[in-house]
Amino acid sequence: MIPATTPPSPQAPDGLPAASLVTASLDETAALRSVVRAAIACVLGERADHPDVEDCTHEALARALEGRSRLRDGEPLRPWVLGIARHVALDVLRRRRRTRRAEAPPATDAEEPGELLESVEDPAPGPEERASQTERARRIDLALQKLPEPQRRALLAFHVEGLNYQEISRRLDIPLGTVATWIARGRRCLAEALGE
Repeated sequence: MIPATTPPSPQAPDGLPAASLVTASLDETAALRSVVRAAIACVLGERADHPDVEDCTHEALARALEGRSRLRDGEPLRPWVLGIARHVALDVLRRRRRTRRAEAPPATDAEEPGELLESVEDPAPGPEERASQTERARRIDLALQKLPEPQRRALLAFHVEGLNYQEISRRLDIPLGTVATWIARGRRCLAEALGE
């Protein structure tokens, strides 16, 4: 007599049982949860720990549990749940767009183009910021003038011209270690002169 055995549950290609969320093990459910969270974060363009991502993850898994009877025998669980997660995330994006449109100030046809330009903020620095930048530039120039000539040339070649240490070494005909020392000392002298 051959003992009766229960047939193994069908496996989806992704390794998760195709039966239902209820029969999935805790490890499989936890793995599925992290995959769903990552997919939702990607669709929403948010970090995985964002509250909207967490809410969507709960919603997607709840919908999958409620609709588990629609999962056909042999159908892989993971793609089915990820499809639900994608739809949940897209619903949130649509809701956000509707909210932004509703909160936006209404555009009126009576506004003149000049009035619209006046309402745009000028990105240029204000007078105080320009004065501060000018004063800082003057202090940097004075501090640079106090540096020894070769050290100043090395520092300017690195920070202003964008040359690397090897190029400065060739240009000034000095060892690479000397270039590094001069630039480090120059930075330290500038920082002390500027009080930074």
